[in-house]
Amino acid sequence: MNDDSPARDQRYGDDPSVIRRARTKLDVRLLKALAAAERVILYVVSAGLLAIAGGIVIMLFATVVRGSAEWTEKVVVVIEDLLLVLIVLEIFATVLTHLEGGRLRLEPFIIVGIIAVVRHIMSVVVRLTVSMTAAESREQFTEMAVYAGVAFLLTSALALARWSQSRVQGRP
Repeated sequence: MNDDSPARDQRYGDDPSVIRRARTKLDVRLLKALAAAERVILYVVSAGLLAIAGGIVIMLFATVVRGSAEWTEKVVVVIEDLLLVLIVLEIFATVLTHLEGGRLRLEPFIIVGIIAVVRHIMSVVVRLTVSMTAAESREQFTEMAVYAGVAFLLTSALALARWSQSRVQGRP
């Protein structure tokens, strides 16, 4: 996005109404400096998120190659780690949208929540394959039921958010 765009002007304190409301030239300079600092921090966060995602993928391959677990356990670990990478990349995409001057939206956060709940459900399923007492099994099934309910609620929230967004965009 080019630096002269209206989205950038409004977001980074170059909007004439912001400048008019500023009491002094010092206020204007401070607003611009704070906006620039925010932008630098967002770039650092973006780079950090990409580094974390890359590190997870590298550790995933190292774990699969060196691991002595059965192939079924390795498959579950691969899927869980790939879902973790998806979470990190979804947050990365949200930060990029913000850097481009876009507004923060609710949808990416709901998607991250859904992915996280699915990861936890998978962990419970893996734990259920291990022999345990009846009380421990009941606790694991209760935990899975709660996670399933949360997944349902988050999916409903995502559907509602998308439906309401389409209604807003459909208005003349």
